[in-house]
Amino acid sequence: MSKVKTLSLSQYVQAALNRAFYEVDENGVIVARVPGASGFFSQGSSFEEARANLRDAIEGNVVLALQLGLSIPALEGVVIEEQDVPAYTA
Repeated sequence: MSKVKTLSLSQYVQAALNRAFYEVDENGVIVARVPGASGFFSQGSSFEEARANLRDAIEGNVVLALQLGLSIPALEGVVIEEQDVPAYTA
């Protein structure tokens, strides 16, 4: 048996975006980040661009973590389940 993680990606991304902070750096670039979630950061020339880029960064990091079997930062209100599944053999 192997273990796999399951979650609602859209719910997870929305919860992460709700926790995001946005700051303007010294060059006028909007920097977006989710505190406590390594890799969940981006930037853009506007709030909308920074938020869209942050959404892509969150989705990409979660998908990569699932593929590699890495941990996913826990977010309050989002259920990440771990289930036993038969091992795949080729």
